[in-house]
Amino acid sequence: MVGIIIAYCMALAVSPAHAQTVRVGSKNFTEQEILGELVAQLIERHTDLDVKRRFGLGGTDVCHAAILAGELDIYVEYTGTGLLNVLKQPVIHDPDAAYQAVASQYRQQFALVWLPPIGFNNTYALTVRTDEAEANGWSTVSDLTSTDRLRTGFTAEFMERPDGLPGLLERYEGLAFASTIDLDPGLMYQAVNDGQVDVISAFATDGRIEAFGLTTLQDDRRFFPPYDAAPVVRGQLLEEHPELRTALAALAGQISDAQMRRMNYAVDVEGVRPADVARAWLDAWPDTEGVLDEALDQAAVDRPTGFLALVAERRSELIQKIIEHLVLTICGVGLAVFIGVPVGVWVHRVARVRGPVLACVEMIQTVPSLAMLAFLFAVYGLLGAVPAITALVLYALLPIVLNTYTGLNEVPAQLIEAANGVGMSSRQRLRIVELPLALPVAIAGIRTATVLTVGIATLCTFIGAGGLGDFIARGLARNDPRLTLLGAVPAAIMAVALSLIILLIERKLRRG
Repeated sequence: MVGIIIAYCMALAVSPAHAQTVRVGSKNFTEQEILGELVAQLIERHTDLDVKRRFGLGGTDVCHAAILAGELDIYVEYTGTGLLNVLKQPVIHDPDAAYQAVASQYRQQFALVWLPPIGFNNTYALTVRTDEAEANGWSTVSDLTSTDRLRTGFTAEFMERPDGLPGLLERYEGLAFASTIDLDPGLMYQAVNDGQVDVISAFATDGRIEAFGLTTLQDDRRFFPPYDAAPVVRGQLLEEHPELRTALAALAGQISDAQMRRMNYAVDVEGVRPADVARAWLDAWPDTEGVLDEALDQAAVDRPTGFLALVAERRSELIQKIIEHLVLTICGVGLAVFIGVPVGVWVHRVARVRGPVLACVEMIQTVPSLAMLAFLFAVYGLLGAVPAITALVLYALLPIVLNTYTGLNEVPAQLIEAANGVGMSSRQRLRIVELPLALPVAIAGIRTATVLTVGIATLCTFIGAGGLGDFIARGLARNDPRLTLLGAVPAAIMAVALSLIILLIERKLRRG
């Protein structure tokens, strides 16, 4: 039965996308999900194409690699990001010139089309508490060079990108910080507001800057390039479906910095769903002034306020995510058992391979989960279940292999000798004597692997595999504990339930 389930799951994982399905992606922060919803809903309203949403992907590199591999069809990118982070080109400060440069190079190098900019510029902005800025007379980034005692919190991308911290320190000679930590975008604003850090790499269109009363410092040495947002589409898709260009034309130059801040604020501070924010903008378009504010205010009033109310509102999506998570877990553990138990028997029987094999599975366990997922995504060139299940199998192997080996190793030597004495073959002895006696220890390893797999599967959201990690990632991005719990609580219940089911199976097998 497990084999049938695994085969079915793998068939689903590798099945090609339907010809009439457009896959819309986004990175893992609020603004990107709103923009992804705007694109998706426009396509649904104005074309006959189906839309598959692959939101919350782990940053620019994942989105760009996915669209090159044909795993995404559309996502919204920023001109500065495309110019520096993808094309590795020098900064162009003129917005029109920057757009023309990325549009031309993307078409030539990648066969990707940049549609017209949406209208707002979400540039990076070093941001501090207003009381600190007033007390120290800070108004520009250069003012920070007067001290080296500041604690900073930057996003992981900002820490590594050429238009982030490395380039910033090079442009602003004399700028130095006492400490620098990586922070999730959803936690940065609360961290600086609470005084846990002094400077963050905020986004200019983030509504939490105003909500927390923070001050953005002027980029007086013009380091940051323009970050005009625009949809990036696979050229082949536009040729096959020119109606997409018409459908998405409604976004061209239509969203101002202020409007984008208001929409981000609605999600991050007022708790409105990105899909509802996008719907409010589309319903108000083209006359969005005033009407959008009213619609967002009403959506904020209508939103569920408690955790149980959120569960009730999201019950359909929650059931879907639970099923996705269960499929990932069953496939991962099932394949790991299929591989790991024979490997455990092998290392018990063949002493010369014992050390290398056990060292190998132990080494896999030490690789950080996100790094493994990113590596497997790069290897397969695929988003979704295939790299995710591969990672889950690799992480589940250690407890299964080790416990199978340990259980077999603990079988009393006297019983082995007795089995040999009555003329049992090696295979008969394994089946009749050794495996039944090793079963409790081996099952314990499978239980451990299952609980471990449920937890690691929550990280598979960053490569588009879905599951309960989608809620957790969204909750972290918006600093919303209710959303985080919406994913974490069912995951914990699932881990306990599966562990108990495996325990009951073990007891039944032992009695049989």
